[in-house]
Amino acid sequence: MRILRRAFTLVELLVVLAVIAILASLSLGGLSKLVASSDRSKAVSNMRQIGTGITLFAADNDGKLPGPLWPGQLAQFDPNDPKMPERLVGVLAPYLGIPTPTAPKVELLFAPPAYRKAVSASFLKSARTYVLNMAVPDDSQILIPWGNRALNPSPLPLKLATIPAQAWGFSDADALHPRVVGASWAANTPQKPVHKPKRLAWFFNGSVAPVDETALALP
Repeated sequence: MRILRRAFTLVELLVVLAVIAILASLSLGGLSKLVASSDRSKAVSNMRQIGTGITLFAADNDGKLPGPLWPGQLAQFDPNDPKMPERLVGVLAPYLGIPTPTAPKVELLFAPPAYRKAVSASFLKSARTYVLNMAVPDDSQILIPWGNRALNPSPLPLKLATIPAQAWGFSDADALHPRVVGASWAANTPQKPVHKPKRLAWFFNGSVAPVDETALALP
């Protein structure tokens, strides 16, 4: 009888441990989803703030968008980098309340939480966090909203009002992004989308939404 009771006690203990393990895994899974949701919400907020800066810039510059700009956008704000006038972080700093740093600094507004978790701090210094839409279809033509410093000669930026409102303006950057694959700076992005399964994109109408690869593909 004592042996039988001990056996039952051991079985009960194993059952309790199994239940605890299951509950723990469920809790961790729920926590993981909660963190991902929080990171995504923060990224959406960041994109909207940047979008507001773009709108304010256009209002001060005869309706024109910032540019010409490079397709891949840095989060690092380097006051000594001559290319800063060709990066959103440098151009929009006055409109976003970002003071010019005395030394290179990663601006968190341009590096959402999920992105920072996907790469190292040292990697972030040269990472491209966003990719600009350099080819917007409009009837029978292709528009280059931001100009394009990767082209020589670089076309000039267009007026915000002339860009189709439903077109996306910039999105998360990663090595699998249709606009990043094959680019010389692809290695300076995460290997996979940071807001999986879809990427986040800012649209010229001011909205932010998740998009799939079809929406981001070249026209």
